[in-house]
Amino acid sequence: TPAEVAGRADRVIVAARAVEGDVALFAHGHILRVLAARWIGLPPEAGQRFLLGTGTLCILSDYRGVPAIEVWNGPLGS
Repeated sequence: TPAEVAGRADRVIVAARAVEGDVALFAHGHILRVLAARWIGLPPEAGQRFLLGTGTLCILSDYRGVPAIEVWNGPLGS
């Protein structure tokens, strides 16, 4: 269910925020879209609004202490 996926994403977010420094995550597109939504405080269903291509780069960050999406669906290299 969306609530179960949101719970998994929320646990990943808690673990990632507890690490000092950068964290790399690799997963299937659907969970990554939910993860992005949850990162910025949206409900899990909002993940459907984040289009995500195969093998792209996404960076979840923060702006002045507010969770933000720095890069979404970016290329891996030039």
